[in-house]
Amino acid sequence: MCQTRRKSSFEVMSRYEALPAALQDFFDGQYQRAYQLVKDMRHPESGLYYDAYVAIGQSSLPSSIAATGVGLIALCIGDYNGWEQNAEAQVIHSLQAMVGDIPGIKPHKDPGTGFFAHFIDAENGAHRWDSEISTIDTALLVSGALFAMRYFQKNDEIARLAMQLYNSVDWGAAVSNPTTGDIYLEIRKGRGFNPLAPYNEYSILANMARGSQTGQQLWENIYAPDQLHLLPMQCVGAGRRIICETDNIPSSFVYQFPFYLVHEYTLSPIYQDLYANVAYADRMDWLQCHNAPTFVWGHGAGVTPAGHYHPDAIGNNPLSVASPYIIAGFLPVYPQGMYDLYDIYHTLIPYDKPHRAPRDPVDSIRFQSAYRYGLTRLQINARDSRPWYPQHTSVIDWSSMLYGLTAFKHGVEFFARCNQIQDLLSAS
Repeated sequence: MCQTRRKSSFEVMSRYEALPAALQDFFDGQYQRAYQLVKDMRHPESGLYYDAYVAIGQSSLPSSIAATGVGLIALCIGDYNGWEQNAEAQVIHSLQAMVGDIPGIKPHKDPGTGFFAHFIDAENGAHRWDSEISTIDTALLVSGALFAMRYFQKNDEIARLAMQLYNSVDWGAAVSNPTTGDIYLEIRKGRGFNPLAPYNEYSILANMARGSQTGQQLWENIYAPDQLHLLPMQCVGAGRRIICETDNIPSSFVYQFPFYLVHEYTLSPIYQDLYANVAYADRMDWLQCHNAPTFVWGHGAGVTPAGHYHPDAIGNNPLSVASPYIIAGFLPVYPQGMYDLYDIYHTLIPYDKPHRAPRDPVDSIRFQSAYRYGLTRLQINARDSRPWYPQHTSVIDWSSMLYGLTAFKHGVEFFARCNQIQDLLSAS
């Protein structure tokens, strides 16, 4: 297993050890809750993961293939922390389900390219919600499988299944234009549709596609760290620029997922600077535009008080909904965020202190169900006198909390060791 720890300039274990006792207690509780949410979303029989935690109707939700990718990485984290005693067996079971080796479970996918439907039935893999054949969600799934393969590197069965899953997908079919960087969002009957220009979380898909000729061209032309400066940029402060189209900064998770899942980005000083600049821009926007306390920030995606899912972003968060899991995701480049998380917990969301819950019985129940796993979304400066409590937390969005806390305690090297997959793909 990739468990050997070594000190380096990016080692952050001392940050956890240097925390005051109260913050260490908070960290330990939030870290285990972050893992528990993902663990609880695992279907006990199929090994697939539900798309989200919801307060009501959990068993009726479908599985998201991206959530299953998160679940595979979570099992590695659970094993590393000693929280799981049979993580390898669970990884094998989930992979067997996804490759169709378990009778009665057949995940829906495009037969020509192997890309999977975004949402599938958690019990049998059938197509759900008429969802698209998703290129990025397939990449998130397979990234999790290869991460687990690298972590449990002595387990031949995990390696066999992970490589079978990877090789079942025609990654080159997702590349629209290797010169401009356009990548297809979805596949229909073997063909790509809805091309999307960089930059976005589709860099994870570009990383997966590097085993194909067009994918390698795409990476070398557009997505390699030393090429990122050629993409459209926007100034967000003195000497600070981020990749985005003019006046169209995407949600912060767009930069976070690649940081943890793409090996070159995890280690690249170029991407680390970009990552720090995004964190800065996110914080400044909350301070200047949302009249929020200095410790409240985080433009993430999720369900809003209006009742629908929205990817909040700088300049596009009309209901002022903060996502603490975004703060956690930025901890490698903004470790002070741990104090922000603690202040949110201590002053706004005392999730494990029943005596500080709302006095109204209905509000108290909704508060406790919303924050069962700790610091998920909250609304600042709500106009409605009755507070809003999010009853839905997507697993893929929540992954920023789990990954960020893991990096804070165990170092970014944990991810760098396990997301190093290029030698695996070249050998395939």
